[in-house]
Formats: sequence, C-alpha cells, structure tokens
Amino acid sequence: MPVILFYVQHLWGVGHVYRATRIAYGLVNSGCQVHLVWGGTEIPGLDFTGMTVHHLKPVRTSDASFSKLLHADGSIFSDEDKQTRCIELLKIYEDINPDILMTEAFPFGRRQMRFELLPLLEKAKQSDKPPMIVASIRDIMQEDRKEKRVQESNELVANYFDRVFVHGDENLIRIEETLQGAENFSGKIRYTGLVTPEISQSEITSDLHCDVLVTVGGGAFGQKLTRTALIAMQHSKKFPSNWIVSAGTEVSESDYNLLKEQCPPGMKVVRFIPDLANAMRNIRVSVSHAGYNTVGDILRSGCVAVLYPYTGGRETEQLRRAEIMDQQNVAVMLDPDLLSPLSLATAIDKAANLLKSKVSLKLDGANKTASLIKEEFSDFRRASC
Repeated sequence: MPVILFYVQHLWGVGHVYRATRIAYGLVNSGCQVHLVWGGTEIPGLDFTGMTVHHLKPVRTSDASFSKLLHADGSIFSDEDKQTRCIELLKIYEDINPDILMTEAFPFGRRQMRFELLPLLEKAKQSDKPPMIVASIRDIMQEDRKEKRVQESNELVANYFDRVFVHGDENLIRIEETLQGAENFSGKIRYTGLVTPEISQSEITSDLHCDVLVTVGGGAFGQKLTRTALIAMQHSKKFPSNWIVSAGTEVSESDYNLLKEQCPPGMKVVRFIPDLANAMRNIRVSVSHAGYNTVGDILRSGCVAVLYPYTGGRETEQLRRAEIMDQQNVAVMLDPDLLSPLSLATAIDKAANLLKSKVSLKLDGANKTASLIKEEFSDFRRASC
C-alpha cells in the first residue's frame, strides 16, 4: 500500500481541516500509510487514529485578509521562523520518502505558505523516485481571482501536480464554474464526491434534542449569527422555544459566557457539537453558514436548513453554495446583507415547510478518494516505469 504525506495548514477558519482529516482517515481505512503534516494550531476532538501526525511550529493569520502570518500567541512569524519551518518540513519529507504527496488547497489556496511548499514540491520532483503529487480541493473555489494568481496556480499544476482531486459531485457543480483556468488541466481533474461524515447509529443525547439548531462551525466569524439568534427566537411563529445555539470552539471564553448570560428562556447555548450530522437527524430546522462541511452534514442527515453565507473578505464560495442549496429546495438562503432577528425567524419558519432532503448526490468522498488514490497511483507508477 502507498505511503502518503498529506500537508494540511489552516490559517483562519477550521472547516477544511475536518474535510482533510476525514480524507486522511478514509486513506488509513483503505490500508494506506498516512503521514499527516499539521501546520496550524491544534484543534480538539479530531480523530487521528491509525495515522502519524507531524506537528510543525503552528502558524495562523490575524484575520480573513490573510495578510500577516503569526505565531499561536499572536507574535509575528518572522523570515527566520519561516526558514526554520521549511527545513523541518523538508526533513520530514526525507525521512518518510512518500509514494504520494498531497497538498490541501494549494496551489489554489494557502499562497502564504509558498515559502515552504515550493521547496517541498521541488524536492519531491528532484527525488530519485518522485512521488505522485495530488492537490486536494473543495468543490467551490474563490471566484474572480486576479489573472496573475490564475496564471501562477496553473503553472504550478503544470510543473508539479499529477492530479487534482475535487471533493465534490460534478452533477451539482463543476469545478470550471468557479476555478478560473481549470480547463487548462482538465485531464488531471478527478471528482471524489462530497466528503461527508457517516451517520452515527448512536442515540442522540436528550440535551441535544431541539426544534432549531444554530451552529457556526469553529465560530471564528459566526458571532453575528449567534447573537442575532438570541433575539430571533421570540419572532418565530413556528418555533418560539426549544432552540440550541452552538458558539464554536474558536470563540473566546468571555464571548461564550456572554452568550450564555444573554440566552433567553427556551434556548440553550453550548460550546460545540462534535457529531453535527447525527445531531441534525431529529431537529426541525438547522441554521448555519454555508461552509462545505456543514452543508455536507445537512445533506447526510436530510434535515432542512436556513443558510446564511459568510461573504467577508470578498469571499464568494459560501454564497454560491447557499444559492445552489436554495435552488435544490434543501435550504432557504438568507441574504447576507439582510440579517436581522425578524428576517432570521421568517427564514426559519419558511424552511420548516420544506420537505426533507431527497437530493441524490455522491456523499462518500473520503472512501472514494482512497480508492481513486490507489487507482491513480497504479497508473502513475506504470507510466513512470
């Protein structure tokens, strides 16, 4: 079975981390030897069973502009720090000598990490036995990229990458619709289906039974939604009580405590819901942003939803995804410019009239990624001989 080195770096949000670890777990379950290179801060609750995790010195960014790299404590990540981390990453590569090198998001994201990724790719290409190099990306990408950036990523694909794995269903949306220049490497693109969690057969604990569940992922940019939800409940005609609001793991302790203090009767505030797809099985309406993983949870559970897409920092991905789910009658999209307690309550009441999701999509992306990796690696090795 192939040895895989999978580079994962989160800088701001944490949604892609859950997708990447599910993919890594699927690879492990298929018999692959997986080495996960972890470049961000540690996130509680992730399952790394069966894989080897290599922690680099954590780096993050200050905000959604991604303009500045920082240490976990907020201090500047200097050029010397970058050089040290790059040397550490290259040493990990040498020690592992992988058959397959995977990069999460790069070369279409994580541009801030070129200081170590470009040397890594070059080292891989110059190896005595070069690995198959795979880009792992989501199904909807940031649109309207500058032509210079499009050309840059296209050249990197041409020079280094053997495959581009798109974790989506082409019947829902094709990568060419949001990734400029994708037609230039269409022969390298493979669709895996959406990476979503298996639905647990365990009982849902009584403290998670509710009519309306409001979640914001890690919560890094979800406080506007959670604070609006505190007031929205009183405006809902269908569900004037029995709400749960999840604050998110990235929210400060003081902000979390403030949410709990302001929580009205009939509502409960919790820090985080680890098995979201399972919790969604018996709720009436889910309220969330339109991130990849949360929408995957919604599709897996079959629940109806209100989607409030995050559009900060010129982001377009969530807006596109929310529009698609609204068109499929899986969710009601709440205009990101019109959020208020009344508009949120109205959207929830409207969503309650939707039927449980019957959309037929490929949702087993982690296992499909594993089977594709092995198929493509066999072809790659034959072509290399």
